[in-house]
Amino acid sequence: MSVIDVTARDDRTTHRQVELKLWHPGCWTLEVTDEYDGIHILEKSLYPTDETVKGDFIIVSEGDHDIETFVEAIDAHRVVESTAILKNSGDRARVVVTYERSSSIVPEIVNSEFMPIEPVHMTGGYEYWTVLVRSDQLESVFTRLEEEYDIQLESIHEVDPNDNVEFANTSDRIYNSLSVRQMECLFAAHDAGYYNWPRDVAASEIASDFGISGPTFLEHLRKGEHKVLDAFLTKLDGRNY
Repeated sequence: MSVIDVTARDDRTTHRQVELKLWHPGCWTLEVTDEYDGIHILEKSLYPTDETVKGDFIIVSEGDHDIETFVEAIDAHRVVESTAILKNSGDRARVVVTYERSSSIVPEIVNSEFMPIEPVHMTGGYEYWTVLVRSDQLESVFTRLEEEYDIQLESIHEVDPNDNVEFANTSDRIYNSLSVRQMECLFAAHDAGYYNWPRDVAASEIASDFGISGPTFLEHLRKGEHKVLDAFLTKLDGRNY
């Protein structure tokens, strides 16, 4: 067993960060997002057994389809055993789905030289992966997968040893930090044009739609704004341009 430091500059082995667009048969995420446009699924974590996989997913609706209808479509898929909505804020939800392991491509990916380093994003009938791979193995691994699946290289980047180490993506951290009411107020303000300049609507008008006072609405909004801005500005401050 050996330890490889991909940031070691004196190591002749270099690594690439690769973005992939992928389709494979029998996958519930691809079939339901192909049927329901404007739906995005983000994979948070997977817990496989010998026969099934239990997945924790974030679902976002940017179209005309509501979350409940989409989750019902997931639950009705032939490879899905059960679904459970853990959190629902209207146009996004956190859902646990248990499904047949044989329908998943994850074992094939992780058993190759591709190492996933970001949550998988599913939308429009395709999966979008960001993986790490040794430069000298990229072509052979990709060719092998290409023989079995519909897979496209979207981009290739050399690993930057100066990048900060992170253990969750920014959207996940924001989503988990916001209360339901803060998220509702933020999205209501955004949708109503509150953040346009000049503003299309006053905070008091949005507050009345919620049945709360203007100061209460602004309290939820300002707390939510602080969490969003703090996460993104911290992220930007840590980047090296």
